Amino acid sequence: DTNWKLLNMLQGMLQRTCLAVVSTAQTLIVRDKHAFNRAVLKPKVRCHFPKPMEVKRINVHGWNARMSTPEGRRVLMNRILKGRHNLSH
Repeated sequence: DTNWKLLNMLQGMLQRTCLAVVSTAQTLIVRDKHAFNRAVLKPKVRCHFPKPMEVKRINVHGWNARMSTPEGRRVLMNRILKGRHNLSH
């Protein structure tokens, strides 16, 4: 009875390793197929951040600008005490 349990356990381990090898081989084949396809490699969405006015907004009203002066730290503390979700840009 213990021999059958051991045999079943070994058979399960062998099946899992074979499935892992097959899935790895399939992903390698798929990657090789798309290795030089620019449509697959090129991202679909382009990120246009930061735009020039957004840079200015962040430099003027951002966290580092607020923390650099006592008045800015007061603004942040007032927003924290009021319970604002966004403290700064």
